[in-house]
Amino acid sequence: MPLTRRKIDFLEALIELYDKNKAPVHYVDVANSMGISKWTAYDMLTELEELGYVQSEYYIDEDKSLGRSILVYTPKESAYDVVNKSSTHEWNTVKEMLLNVIKKNDNTISVDDFINEKKTALKPLKFCAYALTTLLLQIKTLDVATVESIKNSINITGSEAPVMLFIGIVIGFYIDYHLVSESRKVFDKVNIFHKYIKELSSNDKTLLNNFFKESLLYI
Repeated sequence: MPLTRRKIDFLEALIELYDKNKAPVHYVDVANSMGISKWTAYDMLTELEELGYVQSEYYIDEDKSLGRSILVYTPKESAYDVVNKSSTHEWNTVKEMLLNVIKKNDNTISVDDFINEKKTALKPLKFCAYALTTLLLQIKTLDVATVESIKNSINITGSEAPVMLFIGIVIGFYIDYHLVSESRKVFDKVNIFHKYIKELSSNDKTLLNNFFKESLLYI
């Protein structure tokens, strides 16, 4: 039976904490990361263990008084498989949607709309793709010669370098054509973009660059 979105969210939270700390994760830490009660986290992780996706054990924390044991969880390989499959499906759906937005020149989409989504949806790769789409739509409003100049200035190689070069070029044009107050708003969004792009894995950087290359075909 396929896992519900809720269960996959728990696996994602557990894996993120496990990979970050390189150690089994206490259910309270999962609760804190998801903004839920510790008992809800405990119940869900117990259920996921019964389904064979996580493994629990008692750990003696030497820093704690009396050496009291705590219950910690480790994601199994099957958990990674589920999360990776879910992430791939989600990314392909988002990518196709954004490419259609660019093709149709639908400027109703904005980073503001995305930021206003629930916090759990604000994943680095998805945010960066939304931000790029917003700026790609922006340059489509410029004259043909300027657009071609921007495209020819971008060397599509490396990791995130072409994307960052594009961001810098577009911001320069944006400042030239808009009021200072509007440029300030753009800078705020670019600062967020920089924060999230640093959190991307090598695979996510490749996915973002491939999306960027493909999207340029419709500019």
